[in-house]
Amino acid sequence: MPPDPTSYTAIDAASSPTFSCDGRTLFHLRGAGLTQVWALDLDTGAARQLTHLDERVALLRRAPGDDRLIFGIDAGGDERQQLWLLDGAEARPLTDDPRVIHGFGAWSPDGARISLTANDRDEAHFDVLLLDLATGVRTRLWQGTHEVTAGAWHPSGTRLVALQERLTGDIRPVILHLAMVGATGAQGAEQPVLRVQPTRYASLRWDGDALMGLTDAGGRDWMALCRIDPGTGDADPVFAPPGRDVEAWVLAPGGALLATVENDRGYAILRVGPPDVERLIATLPPGVVQDLAWSPDGTALAFAMATPTQPMGLFLWRDSQVRPVWVPPCDLPVQDFHLVEWPGADGRRVPGWLALPPGPAPMDGLPAVLWVHGGPAAQARATFRPDMQALLALGIAVLMPNVRGSTGYGRAAMESDDQQLRLDSVHDLAAGVRWLAAQPGIDAPLINPGRIGVMGQSYGGYMVLAAITEHPELWRTAIDLYGIADFTTLLAATGPWRRAHRADEYGDPVRHRALFDRISPIRYAGRIRAPLLVLHGTRDPRVAVTESEQIVGALRARGHPVTYEVFDYAGHGFVRRDDRVRLFAAVAAHLHSTL
Repeated sequence: MPPDPTSYTAIDAASSPTFSCDGRTLFHLRGAGLTQVWALDLDTGAARQLTHLDERVALLRRAPGDDRLIFGIDAGGDERQQLWLLDGAEARPLTDDPRVIHGFGAWSPDGARISLTANDRDEAHFDVLLLDLATGVRTRLWQGTHEVTAGAWHPSGTRLVALQERLTGDIRPVILHLAMVGATGAQGAEQPVLRVQPTRYASLRWDGDALMGLTDAGGRDWMALCRIDPGTGDADPVFAPPGRDVEAWVLAPGGALLATVENDRGYAILRVGPPDVERLIATLPPGVVQDLAWSPDGTALAFAMATPTQPMGLFLWRDSQVRPVWVPPCDLPVQDFHLVEWPGADGRRVPGWLALPPGPAPMDGLPAVLWVHGGPAAQARATFRPDMQALLALGIAVLMPNVRGSTGYGRAAMESDDQQLRLDSVHDLAAGVRWLAAQPGIDAPLINPGRIGVMGQSYGGYMVLAAITEHPELWRTAIDLYGIADFTTLLAATGPWRRAHRADEYGDPVRHRALFDRISPIRYAGRIRAPLLVLHGTRDPRVAVTESEQIVGALRARGHPVTYEVFDYAGHGFVRRDDRVRLFAAVAAHLHSTL
C-alpha cells in the first residue's frame, strides 16, 4: 500500500542557522509549515523551541554583540511582515501596523539600532528607516521608490547600503550617509553607485570603504563575487566561476576564510578556504546549500542543506570536514531526481529534473505530471519536495522543467521570455511532453503519452493555464495553484508595491494591450480539454483570488469539469498544516480520478 499522500505534510525542515555569541548554540528556524525559532545545543544535541506562535516565522538575525534575535511574521500569508525582538525568553513586537510591510535590513555595528524598510508612506514604495531599540524612536533615513532592501552598515556606523529593485535584472545600489540624521531627523544624504546598464546586485557588504557582493556588472552574463568601488561602480571579480552564478558568500570574522555557493545547473557547490587561494570544494551529496553562517571565532561554518531525498537540515563545516547537526527524520518512501534535458521549440536545450516512482512501469506506461515553477525568474532545484514525493508515492512520474526565463543559466536565459517572448516558454513545455513520451522503458513504454498532466503554482499556475489553452491536445489533466488568468486584471489587483516591477517583466496593460490579450489564458478558455483543479488563498497579495475566480467561472459557464478549492486564511502559498493536508488530499483525489 502506498502511504497516505497527506503524511508528507508532517516532514520538518530547518533553515537560517546562526551561532550564539559563545558559538555553542545554533539558533535556527524549524517546522513543517509554520516554522518557529529553535535553539540547538551543539555539545549535547538538545533542542528547545523558543517561539510558539500561530504564524510562520520568516527570518532570523542575531545581534552583533549578544544573543538577542530579530524575527519576522505576517498574518495568514498576507506578507505584511512585522518585526519582533526575542531577548532571552521575552518576545516583543518592534513594529505593529498590519497594513504595512516591514523588511529587516541589518543590525547596527553596536547593536543599538536596526535598519528596516517600510511602505507606510506610500504603499507602492519602500523607505529606509532606522529604529532605536532602547527608545523605540524611528527615523526615516531615505524615501525610496519601488521595492527597497536595507543592507549592511559600514563598520563605522556612518553609512548604509540599500538596494532599489526596479525589476529582477535592474537593481540599483545606493549608499546612505547617516551623519547628523539622529540630531536633525533629516533624510540621510544619498550616493548612487554608478553603473552604465541594468545590473543585478545581491548580498552587498562592506570591505573597508569598498563594497563586496554578487553582481553581473560590466555586462557579465553570470553573477560573480566582486569588490565594488562605490564611487565609480567598477566591479573587480574576486570569484567568478565560468558558466555558473555565485549565489551566496560569507567571510569569516577576521577574514581568514571565505565560503561561497555556486549554482551548477541546479546543484550547489560549496567552497571554503582562504580568499586568496584556490578553495576546496566541500564533499556533499548532490543538492542545494543555503544560509551560510560563520561561528564567532571563524573556525566553523553552519549551513542548511537538502537533497531530493533528504529534507532541509543543518550541517557544520570545520577543518574541511562536514557533519550533520540536525536532519529532519523521514521514514516515508522518497525517490531521487535526475538532471535531464530536451530540445525546446526552437532547438535550444531545456533542462529539467525527472523522477520515477518505485517498481516496474505498467504495460501501458506510467502516468506523469509536469510541475512548473513560479517566478518566472526562479529555478527548479535539486532539493527536497514533499509535494512531489507524494505524487511519486502515488505511482506518478514527475518532470520539473526549467523553461526559458528560469534563473541559474545566465542573464540572457533569464530574459529570454520577457514580454513578446512569453509564449516561447509554454512551447518549451510542449516539447518536454513530447520528449517525455518518447522515452523508452524496458519491456514497455516508460510514459503513457495519453496520461500526462501539468501542475504549477503562481507564475507556474499561469504556465498551466497557458499550456492547456495553447496545447490542449497534450494534457489529460491540470492543476492550477493561484495562477494568473489575465495579465491586465493581475496588474490591477496585485499589491501596489509589486505593480511596476511586474509590468517591467510582463508588459504595460495600456501599451501592450494586444500582447496581454494574446498571452492571457482567460481569452482562450474555450480551448481547454483537460479537467482542472484550482486552489487559491483569499489573502494572496501577489495574485489576487479573482484570477482563479475568472477561470473557474469561465469553465463552469461552459459546463467544463473544474474543481475549485478556496483557502480562507492563506496567502501566496499554503503553510499551515491543515491547509497543506487539504491541498495534498485534493491534488491526490484529482489525479486519481483524472490521470
